[in-house]
Amino acid sequence: MARPVLLIEPDVDELGALASKLRAHGLEVAIADGLVSAAVRAEGARVGVLLVSSVIASAPGFAEALAALPSLLPLPRFVLVDGVGGRAQHELPRWDVELIAQRVHALGQSVPVAAAGGDFRGDLKQVSVADLLQLLGSNRRSGTLSLATPSGPGEVRLSEGEVVDAVYRRVDGEKALFRLLGETEGSFAFVGGASVTVRRIERSSQALLMDGMRQLDETRKRVETFALGSDLLLAVSFAHPDQRDVEQRLLEALVRPRTLAELLDEVPASDLDVLETLAQLLGAGAVRRLLGGHRRVDLAEPERLTVLAALAQRAARAGFESMPRVALAGSQRQLSAVQSSLSRVTDTTVASDVPVAPAPHPLATVRMTDSVSLELVGIPLVDAFAPLWGLVLPSCIAVARLDSEPFDVLEAGCRLASVPLVDGESVLGPAGESDPERVALLLRTTLERAVGNE
Repeated sequence: MARPVLLIEPDVDELGALASKLRAHGLEVAIADGLVSAAVRAEGARVGVLLVSSVIASAPGFAEALAALPSLLPLPRFVLVDGVGGRAQHELPRWDVELIAQRVHALGQSVPVAAAGGDFRGDLKQVSVADLLQLLGSNRRSGTLSLATPSGPGEVRLSEGEVVDAVYRRVDGEKALFRLLGETEGSFAFVGGASVTVRRIERSSQALLMDGMRQLDETRKRVETFALGSDLLLAVSFAHPDQRDVEQRLLEALVRPRTLAELLDEVPASDLDVLETLAQLLGAGAVRRLLGGHRRVDLAEPERLTVLAALAQRAARAGFESMPRVALAGSQRQLSAVQSSLSRVTDTTVASDVPVAPAPHPLATVRMTDSVSLELVGIPLVDAFAPLWGLVLPSCIAVARLDSEPFDVLEAGCRLASVPLVDGESVLGPAGESDPERVALLLRTTLERAVGNE
């Protein structure tokens, strides 16, 4: 880290603004509005460089006043001028904060943190997280190191120089710490003396840093090897009790399609362990890769969409004033995958609330034209909740069954409500509920069969 800076500026507004800009460039800055107050600040804190406003430096008697202040006289100093500077070696333009920071950093490293015992802040481009933790560890500091990165905020908590906890975005513990070690952009601030209430990290900081840097390098290589881009991942087999915990958690998380980043956030194991397990499951065929996972598809071409909207409106059940409704019946895993696919169908709004119990629930609403929208509901095929289906089926214009296995209770319910039952599995194909194009085809097919236009 660069030497701590003492900024001397008589204009209070200018003083605060310039100090903030310098801190954003990784400098530790103390402020004063004159030489006398600067001398007091220099006596009570470590100071490495003086930045003096040209208003003060050009005032009569400046050299004499400075010579009378032993705490300031030995320090290297720069005069901040309004122009481009350069008339003298020690002049710098006050508006060029980046140049000021470069010149200060060029003066060399600061004294150890423990020498001052105070708080500090800076830029991660200047100091790595690993270096910060080593510095804090060697000086046995206690407190909280807060980091603001482009990906989100994080914190590392220390006690007597040892890392005892870390949080970053949605993860915590060693997993969060290892991710923070890889962050090179953003800012940091250390506040000493914070009490530690939770300890989720037990290993020594030295072992953590060595293992963290190793895992960070191997994780990057693994991610590059996968080259998933915008593709999604989906489990095509269920978790078993005899599998390792990380395998079970991974398969449970992939009941619905997720990106690699979402998967790494969801599974609490280390990122490297998750990636190695994912490679094994992909190789065994237990996890499927969905190409172009973030692409959006249309329900139909504009002309055909108008026809489908008319069919839906014509098939709407008498006595129900809401929009035309289609039900999709299948396992909870299938319905979750369908809902994820629906989020990538144009003009579709996916329901945000899904009940924990396997009861009929809204899936999404598809806007077909300005005046016609299609409501989609999900019916989890669980026998114990079959009595609730009668609350939904009479309002549906059709039901698409996603599961290829016969389900007598559903068939009987559709016959009783006079609702067409469509074999959706034959339209989707294997794991097709995770493909937005196949799901769009299923909706088109179901609407056409709802009015007998096969």
